[in-house]
Amino acid sequence: MAEAILTGKEIAQMAVAIEERGAVFYTQAAQNFKEQKISQTFLKLAEEEKEHARFFRKLFEGLKEENTPFNPQAVKYIKSILESTVFPQVGPDNNHLAGIEAPEQALHLGIQAEKDAILFYQELYENTADENARGVLSKLLEEEKMHLVDLRSYLEEI
Repeated sequence: MAEAILTGKEIAQMAVAIEERGAVFYTQAAQNFKEQKISQTFLKLAEEEKEHARFFRKLFEGLKEENTPFNPQAVKYIKSILESTVFPQVGPDNNHLAGIEAPEQALHLGIQAEKDAILFYQELYENTADENARGVLSKLLEEEKMHLVDLRSYLEEI
């Protein structure tokens, strides 16, 4: 069976896309919930996602443009995680939060998205032999796990 290929650049694009979708999600949550403390919490989360995107871009700048072989089934699985689970797709009227009425619901959705991101990065980590990519993915996993802890803390504060 032939190996499927992902480049470091493609992995970087996937990681940045996750973070950018998260920033949009949390920005929309801030706009949907007018209570100042709630709105500020979501704006802080949006800024963290933007910072993660910047951080990930810098981390991946050092990766070579070499191809990283993956098992073809792993590539399909990895792409399906990205496309179907990590931060919700846009709903009607470009609103990620269609049907979300309470901040707790939005935080639960964010928590699930962060778990999905951890799963996504873990699959990439487990399915690459490239040590540079593994080092970057290890840092990505650390960042996402801390973000998950932060989200749980925010949920407890509300």
